[in-house]
Amino acid sequence: MAMLETISKFQGVRGAVLGDLDGAFLDAVGEPAGESIAAEMGFLAAALAEAGDLLGLGPLAMAGLAGPLKASLVVVRGRAVVTARVEPAKALPLVEKAVDTTIGEVT
Repeated sequence: MAMLETISKFQGVRGAVLGDLDGAFLDAVGEPAGESIAAEMGFLAAALAEAGDLLGLGPLAMAGLAGPLKASLVVVRGRAVVTARVEPAKALPLVEKAVDTTIGEVT
């Protein structure tokens, strides 16, 4: 839960959801549709992890998706998946840097 609380406080993050790779919802901050987001992002994170393995990239740590106005950041640590809604989209690199600095690499 600490990872969710930490990420939800980064500048540019408007909401965050904690789930797992199976899509189970665990908690949310500022996201009324947390259960749906956890299910969708759990599936997405598992699919990206599988693709990363096939490409020889190692374990999935983070993936950012951006549109013209907003972005989503998916952070995976173990089986935990935190999804952050980032607005404006141009704030995504700053949030990614904050995750790297504050939460660190996959251990």
